[in-house]
Amino acid sequence: MKSMAFLKMNGAGNDFVVAADCDGNTVPRSAEAIRGFCDRRRGIGADGVIILKPLGGNRLKMEYFNADGSSAEMCGNGLRCSMEFAAELELVPGDHAVFLTGAGELEAWRLAPGLIRTAMPPAAPFRILTVCGYSCYLTSTGVPHAVVPLRKTELDEIEVDVLGRAIRFSDELAPEGANVDFIEMPDRDTIRIRTYERGVEAETLACGTGMAAAGAYAHRFLEPREKRRILSAGGDVLTVEIRGDGKNPGEIFLSGPAQTAFSGKMDLK
Repeated sequence: MKSMAFLKMNGAGNDFVVAADCDGNTVPRSAEAIRGFCDRRRGIGADGVIILKPLGGNRLKMEYFNADGSSAEMCGNGLRCSMEFAAELELVPGDHAVFLTGAGELEAWRLAPGLIRTAMPPAAPFRILTVCGYSCYLTSTGVPHAVVPLRKTELDEIEVDVLGRAIRFSDELAPEGANVDFIEMPDRDTIRIRTYERGVEAETLACGTGMAAAGAYAHRFLEPREKRRILSAGGDVLTVEIRGDGKNPGEIFLSGPAQTAFSGKMDLK
């Protein structure tokens, strides 16, 4: 019987099944298989599946699949886990790698075991729409996001799964929809965030591309800051760095944790 070796990993609580497509390791890509891996009762359990294929040197191909079996261009927290995976399993020669993703080539650096800094796709020009009575700042940081600024204390009170789903599936964002990032800023250097993730169709503990989108929003519409702290729903603290002036946010970098929970081998029926 064929089997798949994997690591169960998380980036700030956003959890993944990560597997290498090399050395004879069998990694199914069908939507049915992906849903099975992510099933928290009958499978391994995860928000998504990452498949890495070494391309030689320090280059790897990164494929990302949501828990519902759909594919996505990339995943920010998943990219940090991919770098930790590649360094730990020596798929690359050092602590720097270039990942070929659906959102382009993205670099990552292992600053220390479990601490990763990654380049993120630059934010697309913002569009502002009113959806479900809320101002939504639409952009893409590899995948589409709707950033929704809230008043202080409102972030703790809203039902993210309910309001996030309503915005994600609204006519205004049809047909592809978007991830929905609810944010509040306790001060000018700190962003608190809760995200409804498209493809998971629920709130997750963290979303890397959402943090990048939130950082770009604050840089563009509040005031430019080279670094800001991002407080995730799971309690982790990350750092978003943005280059460029206020009107034209440029390069985005995200630094934060990437941890392994366990390794395993799953029989494939």
